[in-house]
Amino acid sequence: MRLIGTAASGIRAQQVAIDTIGNNIANVNTLGFKANQVDFAEALSTEVLYRNKKTGGKTDVTTLDLGSGIVCNGIGTDFQQGTLTQTDRSLDLGIDGAGFFQVRTPDGTMGYTRVGAMQVDGSGQLSDMQGNIVQTNGLIPSGATEVAVAANGDITGVSDGENMTFGQIVLVGFQNPEGLLRKENNLFVPTVNSGEPQVGQPGNTTAGNLVLGTIRGQSLEQSNVDLATSMTDLMQVQRAYQVNARLVQDGDQMWGIANALRR
Repeated sequence: MRLIGTAASGIRAQQVAIDTIGNNIANVNTLGFKANQVDFAEALSTEVLYRNKKTGGKTDVTTLDLGSGIVCNGIGTDFQQGTLTQTDRSLDLGIDGAGFFQVRTPDGTMGYTRVGAMQVDGSGQLSDMQGNIVQTNGLIPSGATEVAVAANGDITGVSDGENMTFGQIVLVGFQNPEGLLRKENNLFVPTVNSGEPQVGQPGNTTAGNLVLGTIRGQSLEQSNVDLATSMTDLMQVQRAYQVNARLVQDGDQMWGIANALRR
């Protein structure tokens, strides 16, 4: 009897779904958070011979494909853009369209993020709130005021009483962003599935024909988690979990009855 094994696989799969949806709900107010999505697949089916006796003593042998349950095929990321909300900081930057900010982490590796809460560090470099250095082609002089970022990535401000352009922020696109690997603090790193990072100016097209978005100042991208949808999904998954748990219980009772008959 395959009932218990099939139902148990359903319990394991629904537990992964519950954990994933719960993590999404917990990050509904996290800036730039991208929701996780669980991808399920049917387990390999088993071919079973079935003999059906017909009139005249003949036996007809047929085959049946019996499923073995369900497995978690992977957890992907939904990169749909979140809402851009207005702020009062000139260095709060949101990306309107496709693309990522490119940052260098303290260990020297490159990461990619949609979170645009920026600041100027002591060395005149633009950095995020975790201290990761945003990749630009210039430095911001000490004492510069009215520092802002234009839609095309130009970093402007006033230094020594003169309006100046200090550099430019570039954006990075990927042929398959769903293939990126998620790290801590809403950072992503490329994999073989995502393809190589393609650098370009905001609002332009990269060498690989990827159209990058523009930068919107005094804006921050919110989480793209839809709370109402997530709560509905959670109730459905919990119901499916209960059904599979009931099947395990019923299968155990059937085994108990079968064992009692043999005595």
